[in-house]
Amino acid sequence: MPVISICLSPGFQRSVIIDSLIPGEVNRLKSVWVDAAGKGVNVCRVLQRLGIEAFCLAQGGSNADDLMSLASLEGLDLRLIPSSGQLRTCTSIMETSMVTGRRVTELVEPSSPVDQSCVDTMTQTVQAMLPSAKALVLAGSMAPGYPAGYLTRLASMARESGVPVLLDMQGSVLIDTLVARPAVVKINLAEFAATFFPRRFSGGEHGGDLAEPLVSADIINAVAEVSRNHATSFVLTRGAESILLARGGDVRFIPVPALATEQIINPTGSGDAFLAGMLAQLLTSCSNPDWDNIPLEALEKAIGLATTCAQSNARTLRPGFLDASFAPSL
Repeated sequence: MPVISICLSPGFQRSVIIDSLIPGEVNRLKSVWVDAAGKGVNVCRVLQRLGIEAFCLAQGGSNADDLMSLASLEGLDLRLIPSSGQLRTCTSIMETSMVTGRRVTELVEPSSPVDQSCVDTMTQTVQAMLPSAKALVLAGSMAPGYPAGYLTRLASMARESGVPVLLDMQGSVLIDTLVARPAVVKINLAEFAATFFPRRFSGGEHGGDLAEPLVSADIINAVAEVSRNHATSFVLTRGAESILLARGGDVRFIPVPALATEQIINPTGSGDAFLAGMLAQLLTSCSNPDWDNIPLEALEKAIGLATTCAQSNARTLRPGFLDASFAPSL
């Protein structure tokens, strides 16, 4: 039984290395990689690397053959629903200069709209595949053309089929989708705060109250209150800092092993690798789990492998990949 990883904003990821990016000047690149990408694509790739049967379902476009060729070259099980428009290309620019230090700049293109026939076929395909699915992953944003509430609809379909749902999204889309009672919601603390209590705390992922190494009592209480109001487990990452695990008002902290700065090449996609590692561990270690009440101890163990996967991704050039030396231990 496979995991279905849904990606409603797929495309190409162009990863380039340069000594130092100089705006307004000619910049010569040292190396370039192009891969199939999107949060759902990355989750599927890491699940397969971990030995978990999985496929990614996404929409295609006028350049879908090129994306399928890349997926085929790496053995990625990618299945595309026909659609009009062109699949986007996003770019990661990695600077390696000793003067400026390692720095990653992301250039994100907008997704082309999908047509109604794509939406209808996507819905029918998911519905047909759910009876044989082990889990459903909904990660990332939606291209224009998908109707409001579409992710909630997919999550509800899975719930009705008895298939556990794992989410990685934020904002009003997340709030709406929580009515389907997903098993786990994985986002970072800054996204969580912006979703449930915007303007209550200063800063974001890289600065202010939410980026402090020690989480304040006010933030802990706010996280606990949200978790009491929703029947799901929240896993909130904080970059290199400890991870918050919250359910039913209980908030736990899981430490993150240190990763030397010089080892970090490109952290893009690390959140996707984290989600895949967590799900892989849960599927492997919990036989016939009650997904509505996963033991917090099981989630803590899963977060351990998730963190290892995220750090492995950060040591690679290409987003959504694990480094060559990574040895899965499930």
